[in-house]
Amino acid sequence: MASTEKQRAREMLDNLRFDKYPIPKERIKSIGDREVRRLDGVEKASGKANYTMDVQLPGMLHMRFLTSPHPHAAIKSMDTSKAEALPGVRAVLRYDDPEIQQEEDLGGHGVSPRLPIPLVAHFQGEECGVAIAADSEEIVDEALRLVEVQWEQRPFVLDPLEALASGAPIANPEDFPESNLEVYYEAGRGDVEEGFAESDVVLEFASRRDLHTYVSPERACGVWRWNGDYPEVWCKQQRPHIVKRAVASWFGGIPMNRIELHILYQGASFGGWSQFGWNLAGNYCSAVISRRTNRPVKWSFTRREDFYGGSMDYGAHQYKVGAKKDGTILAVKAESVYANPMWGGQGPVLHLEECTNIPHLYGKRSLAIVNKGPCTAVRCEQLPNTHTLTLVFDHVAGELGLDPIDVALKNDGVHGHDMAWASEEKMKMGFPQTDSLRECIKSGKKAVAWDKKWHKPGTKKLSNGRMHGLGFTWNHEWEDSAGSGEIAMRLERNDGTLRILGMRCDNGVNAETAYCQVAADEMGMKIEDVFYRPHVDTGFFTQTPDSSTNMSVNGFAVRHASRMLKERILKAACAPRAETQRGSYPAFFPDCTPEDLDIADSAIFVKMDPSRRLTLAEFVGPAGDEGPLCFYELYGHERTPFSEPMFSYSYHVQVGAYKGGIRPRFIRQAHFMEVEVDTGTGEISITKVANVNDVGKAINPMACEGQMYGGTYMGIGRALWEEVVHDPVTGVMLNGNLLDYKIATIDDCGPIDTILKESQLGFGPYGLAGIGEDVPTMIPALLGPAVYNAIGVWIDDYPITPQRVLKALGKI
Repeated sequence: MASTEKQRAREMLDNLRFDKYPIPKERIKSIGDREVRRLDGVEKASGKANYTMDVQLPGMLHMRFLTSPHPHAAIKSMDTSKAEALPGVRAVLRYDDPEIQQEEDLGGHGVSPRLPIPLVAHFQGEECGVAIAADSEEIVDEALRLVEVQWEQRPFVLDPLEALASGAPIANPEDFPESNLEVYYEAGRGDVEEGFAESDVVLEFASRRDLHTYVSPERACGVWRWNGDYPEVWCKQQRPHIVKRAVASWFGGIPMNRIELHILYQGASFGGWSQFGWNLAGNYCSAVISRRTNRPVKWSFTRREDFYGGSMDYGAHQYKVGAKKDGTILAVKAESVYANPMWGGQGPVLHLEECTNIPHLYGKRSLAIVNKGPCTAVRCEQLPNTHTLTLVFDHVAGELGLDPIDVALKNDGVHGHDMAWASEEKMKMGFPQTDSLRECIKSGKKAVAWDKKWHKPGTKKLSNGRMHGLGFTWNHEWEDSAGSGEIAMRLERNDGTLRILGMRCDNGVNAETAYCQVAADEMGMKIEDVFYRPHVDTGFFTQTPDSSTNMSVNGFAVRHASRMLKERILKAACAPRAETQRGSYPAFFPDCTPEDLDIADSAIFVKMDPSRRLTLAEFVGPAGDEGPLCFYELYGHERTPFSEPMFSYSYHVQVGAYKGGIRPRFIRQAHFMEVEVDTGTGEISITKVANVNDVGKAINPMACEGQMYGGTYMGIGRALWEEVVHDPVTGVMLNGNLLDYKIATIDDCGPIDTILKESQLGFGPYGLAGIGEDVPTMIPALLGPAVYNAIGVWIDDYPITPQRVLKALGKI
């Protein structure tokens, strides 16, 4: 071959252009096929799928933590004697135990040492003081009620703006003794004051997003068992490679190759828990207790404890926008305060930087500490940026009496440049000359009959007495952020089927089936001959399922490995077989070179004479009575020919597009929402949503559409209802359960149109881009413009409850 597949794979690392080596169209059979069966479908639909919470081991104990009844308090003294005496209690692990005095790597993005059992609680419900293990969960709960604690209650602050005010109580004096302002960041381009001076209109408005959370069907949990000196660990986690890294650092160091890790099906995750710096404390304490009792230990949260933290868009925003009368936006100033973020995230104007031609931008994000749970990326860390883009564009359109679609098209751009510049860049990078936003808008307008239904705000009353509203927003598609992944694969003996190897969290998005589709087409195999089960540690770890990066990174890794394995197979088919000191056997295709051969329908064949073919099962041969490679002949003591193991591995690394504008964003998404508002009760009904996502290339269209459906109801729930409520007097959470914390269902959404566009404008393999986090991130803010179009009054605080609607209308 002119260039080995390994060399080609290296060329694509940190890809900066259109895919240089796309698969020929005539080879595509599985990619894009809507009928491919989900690998996890039967298990999940039948109720037979195993989750971490399902793990039951002989002699297993159950462990839980004490939680703080106060929003800010330290333990002065603690008496656990009554709990220790309760029948069925097997271990009590206190905060003052010598074995847990040292801070440990307990998970999170990076190494972030924490105490396994804190002495001080910084929010009501925080785990602290003691962990108890017993024969059952019921006994544990009773034992925890018997623990007597003398608390030192401290002043607390709940609101992020109040936390930054002069004289506010210090929320976390252990980590931030001087101020509740953790840090602030600034970003942007140009000079916003110059932009405001050149504008025909300057508008200002404020917005808030109340605290909401990631709560999922499967609560946080884990299981630990010592097999002699070596641990076996089950964990509900999105990032198995981080689990293994952390566990290896415990107890003076555990060799990585002696840790047996299981990451079973995940009962949803949405980011959240997996990103907190304390998320492996349950595993650590279980390990200590397991070693002391010589029994396996399962730890778990209660449903209330699962309301541990929230989303990092919790906070307040102040906006100032300058524009020309024709809708050209000249300047945006956004200053935001985010509460309790586990990491800095991105500033409020990031998406305006990435996908508009607005010349003057300034964004400031301040990180405030309050006495509520920590906040992190919940469904997506880009929520603050999409919030800004949606409200800025729709407020400008509303102020100027313009169609918001026209404002979007006028200001669409790439890192401050206009679309003419983008067209030239596409040409340089080998991309098609498609205007992604225009294509998305065209399909979305048709889906909702925009040209027929759109109207001036507050002007359309329906026959049922409700006010009709139509909203629109847009953004770049989540092309990729950053990541790395490694994948291996091998042909099985006997039948020549392909197994993909790589541990990952299967959180329900059907990525595993999509990887099989890529491997099948790249290898020339039937899709039913390719299989991937990611729950067991194979020594390879894929990019984790977050940041909508999986197909951009793991898709390349799967493709690289597939092509390398295929190259190896074709070379072996032309070479002598079973070479040893005793000789060799003739090649399957002795008169051919690898270039003369191909693979289709799981069989090797000669391109010029397809009748000459060999199935992959015949190629690898059967496992024998003399080990897995060969047989001995019954008479004569001669062995049969054999083939060497057919195995390959590869990897991919990708520096993120939102980290310095390394790759321009050419690819777009557009979303449309139709609502009805009852101005007497304030009730909002979502009557239709149309999502148009340009994914570049849809490997598994059904999986993409599943993300669009799921993202819609999640986004609508957060827009309408989702809010974690705290008593302002006591600091106690009031709705930490799934009865009082209302989430949406598919019935709350009206019809949902899922429209996929395939422009091939992404930087992933085949020109693809991500989709996983797009829709639930875009939909929440879109409710505001839709309601504004209905009632003619802006409501910029979320969730948009009936009370807020009535207040905006002056009725309460």
